[in-house]
Amino acid sequence: MEINDIMVAISRKLHEAFGSNYKKYMDEIPQGFTTPAFFIQFLNLEQKKQIGKRWKVTTLFNVQYFPNGSATDAANHTLKVQQALKEITLLNGSLMLGTGSNSEVVEGVAHNFVHFNFFLQEIEEKVFMGSLDHYLNKERVVSVGERD
Repeated sequence: MEINDIMVAISRKLHEAFGSNYKKYMDEIPQGFTTPAFFIQFLNLEQKKQIGKRWKVTTLFNVQYFPNGSATDAANHTLKVQQALKEITLLNGSLMLGTGSNSEVVEGVAHNFVHFNFFLQEIEEKVFMGSLDHYLNKERVVSVGERD
């Protein structure tokens, strides 16, 4: 899984909740963009070692809403965005829950902060033994599975 997978899932969820009248931007906002619009921004990632070669990964996203008009419109959208991002579905069908959500309106733009957490498992590469030769009294004994 990559961070972009989560961003795409957020964008799809916003499209489901708000429709196609809202532009959605990732990575950067182009100059002269049109409103209303959402900007999905990755902020940080934290990893914590767990038991059994597992890692808990916590990501934080800022989903900004740029309203057409007033700061009141931005404020009204904060709860709607938080409700929409309670759960997202990745392209592979996995569900992720949005946790630790909070919002604020700064200079007329709604900032919706949401954490998406998941676990990673370290997988060790296993080297399998090819064949085994066994010698008794300087005579070669056929290994298991081998025939002359």
